[in-house]
Amino acid sequence: MSADEFWKDDPQLFVSYRISFINRKKREMEEHDYKSWLLGLYIHDGNGKLMSSLKQFIHNLIAGLTKGTKDKTEIPTYPNKPYTELEKEQKEQAKQEKKRDMYKEYEESLVYFGTMKQRYAESISNSHKKGVWGFWTKKKLALDLITKLKTKTSWKNMLNS
Repeated sequence: MSADEFWKDDPQLFVSYRISFINRKKREMEEHDYKSWLLGLYIHDGNGKLMSSLKQFIHNLIAGLTKGTKDKTEIPTYPNKPYTELEKEQKEQAKQEKKRDMYKEYEESLVYFGTMKQRYAESISNSHKKGVWGFWTKKKLALDLITKLKTKTSWKNMLNS
């Protein structure tokens, strides 16, 4: 971006250039990571895995000679993909797992509130059977009272009705 464009043009142009620059750098970084993987820059990780497999081999060799227990742990191999791709896959799996957990919580809440609604309906029906005024009866009386107050009837007439 030239200085003339920066000072005289639309400010959104600067934002567009900035986003483009960030995306280009991100692409370059991913390309460099991929090339490093292809060139074998991940050898340090491979050496660590090689040393652990050598240690396990020697342990199993000695255990075989002395009738001891063998180490059967699985040794990780050289990665099949660059680390950035592996991280993306792990993030996506974590995201889907979180989505599954949230959906499970949603289903559980539906069950909980459904049972709560059913219990409330049963309590209302039981309270009407016992002759106790339920919530809806009180609400209806309150609404009647409000409508009568709006019509400006006198208190004596309202109490007598």
